[in-house]
Formats: sequence, C-alpha cells, structure tokens
Amino acid sequence: MIEIFLAERCPFCVKVRVFMEQKGIPYVLKPVVLGGATSVVKEELIRLGGKAQVPYLVDPERSVRMYESDDIIAYIEEHYVR
Repeated sequence: MIEIFLAERCPFCVKVRVFMEQKGIPYVLKPVVLGGATSVVKEELIRLGGKAQVPYLVDPERSVRMYESDDIIAYIEEHYVR
C-alpha cells in the first residue's frame, strides 16, 4: 500500500491528501512534524528520501519514491485512478 509522508499545515500536503480522498485511493499516512524535535517518522523520511521535505510518496509495489505534490498526483492518477 502507498505510504505518504505529510505535514498537517503544509498546503502541498493538503493538496495531495484531498486528491487521494476524493479519488478513494487507500494509503498509509505518515504524519511528519517538520519544525521541532526529531521523531521516528521524520527520521524515516530522511532515511528514505534524504531530506525532511513533504509530501513524500513511497510505493513499495512499484519501488517508487518521490517528492513534489504535482508529481505525486500525476503518478497516482496514472497508476491508481480507474
């Protein structure tokens, strides 16, 4: 299942979340707090992507990882929207 690292108040993250919910695409939410102390999820984000930037998609079924809300939406549209 798709995992998406999102920060609550990030407008780009909201854009991705709204798209996923409107299209009914299931995903695992990985909530990230960017400002402040390091968390397990934030450390995982940095380990996987190399930087603390959201949104970040991980699709283990296709071995795909990516940043950028528009790229994530285009990818989901191409591979998961029916």
